[in-house]
Amino acid sequence: MAQAAQNVRKPVVAGQFYPEEPELLKNQIREFLAAAKGVPAPEVRALIVPHAGYDYSGQVAAGAYKLVEGRRFDSVIIIAFLHRVFLQGVLVDDVAAYETPFGRVPVDRELVQEIQKFHPLFRDAIPGRLEEHSLEVQIPFLQETIPGLKIVPIYIGDQNITNITILADALAGILADRNMLVVATTDLSHFHSYETASGMDKALIALFEKGNAEAIYDAYAKGEAEACGIGPVLTSILLARKMKWSGPRLVRYANSGDVTGDRSSVVGYAAMSFKQQ
Repeated sequence: MAQAAQNVRKPVVAGQFYPEEPELLKNQIREFLAAAKGVPAPEVRALIVPHAGYDYSGQVAAGAYKLVEGRRFDSVIIIAFLHRVFLQGVLVDDVAAYETPFGRVPVDRELVQEIQKFHPLFRDAIPGRLEEHSLEVQIPFLQETIPGLKIVPIYIGDQNITNITILADALAGILADRNMLVVATTDLSHFHSYETASGMDKALIALFEKGNAEAIYDAYAKGEAEACGIGPVLTSILLARKMKWSGPRLVRYANSGDVTGDRSSVVGYAAMSFKQQ
C-alpha cells in the first residue's frame, strides 16, 4: 500500500458525468444549490446521495449537499461501491489525493490507516487506475460546499451483510470523538417505466426511513427493491443506529424521466439525511 500512497486518483468521468471545465462545473453546481430547498443544518451528520451524471441526478444530490453547505468537518467519509471491479472485501483507499477539475483533495491517510487496522477486510487494494464513478462524482459537490475538505474514500466490494456490519462497526469507532460527515451513495431502480420505478422507489425509501436494515436487505435480496449501492446505504443506516442519529429522512426524490421527459425507461434518485438527536 505504500506505493499507492504516493499516487493521486485522476478523474475518470470528468467531461462525461460532469463538466471538465472548472467554470462550467462551478456554475452547474451553484445553479443546483441555488434551486435546492432547505438551509444548512448543523445537526446533519450523514447524507445519502445519487451518483449519476449531473444532468440527471445533480439537482437531487444538491438537495442533500445544501444541508451542509459552508460547514467545516475534520474529514468527510465517502462510502461508495465498485461497478466494474469485484473485491471480496472493502477498499479503504490510501492514495495521497483525488483530483477533479477544481484541483486536488487530500485523503486523510491517518484515518484511512486507522480503519485499515480495524479488520483484515479493509486491506484489499486495486493496483493502477480505478475506473469507478460512484465516489468521484461526489467530490466536486463537496469541494464547492465544504471548506478545507479532506476525504476518507471507501469502496465496498461484496455488498453482503457481513462486510456492511464490520464497516459500520469500524466507522462508529472513528466517529465517536470527531466532527465528521458521512456520505453514502446509491441510485435506485433501473430501467423500469416511470410509474413502476416511482412505486418501487417510494416503497424502498419508506423502508429506509424506518431504519430496519434487515428488512431492507431482505427486500433487496428478493429483488423487490433495487439500489445499486445497497451496501453504502445499509452501512449508513447501521451506523446511524450505533450513533443514535435520527433518519434517514427524504430530502428529494426524482428520476431521470423528470429530466428527459422519457418515461419509458428511467433510473431513480433520492437524497436523504441523518441528524444528530
